[in-house]
Amino acid sequence: MLKTLSEIPRQKLWGDRMVEEYSDEELEEILDRVYGWGAEFSRSKYFEGLTEEQKKESEFVIMSFTEYMYSYYGLPPEEWDEEGLKECCLYTLPRKITADESYFESIAPVLSAFFTFLSEKSLLKNTSKLIRKVKEIDRQIVRNARDPRNWGMAKSFAMAAKNAGVDITNEEEMQKFILLYNIQQLVKSERDKRKTPKVKSRKYKVGRNDPCPCGSGKKYKKC
Repeated sequence: MLKTLSEIPRQKLWGDRMVEEYSDEELEEILDRVYGWGAEFSRSKYFEGLTEEQKKESEFVIMSFTEYMYSYYGLPPEEWDEEGLKECCLYTLPRKITADESYFESIAPVLSAFFTFLSEKSLLKNTSKLIRKVKEIDRQIVRNARDPRNWGMAKSFAMAAKNAGVDITNEEEMQKFILLYNIQQLVKSERDKRKTPKVKSRKYKVGRNDPCPCGSGKKYKKC
């Protein structure tokens, strides 16, 4: 299953709030905490209500959502809100995550079930709004993920490799693809150079009866 998380910037503008207090330590604490919640969730009736495909995708859905909500929007779980969820699911995940479509199809059902579980266990408050919002944007998440115009540069390159039959989780295969890609770009550049016509500069020749270029007003032959 193809999944990659692109490099995360350490500062991000979100609304009128600049996320400058990013902390690797805090991120690790958040991920550890949510991973523990996920382990409990996987033994719950809410997890059992998911399809087999959704169960397979559930860990990556939950952890990638958690990571980007903090890294991009400065939102730990206790501050998750509708606006951040919408931005993350509709724009950040489709732009940054390289994965099979089943991942994006699983986002809404997995997060809905996870939020319900967290609410029942009193681990997260105000989950009803999050559940309503993620269900509302379910199909749009998938549509956005399909559209190459919504992909970042890293994802676009990874998808090109995937479409070429490369296993993007295999480092050796990716290195070969990168080498081939660079060679192709070099060949294309050289070909384009050869196609560019050379413009010959045309020098104006002054005739004997033409006005002299010096500006005297006399004919060239008499100046």
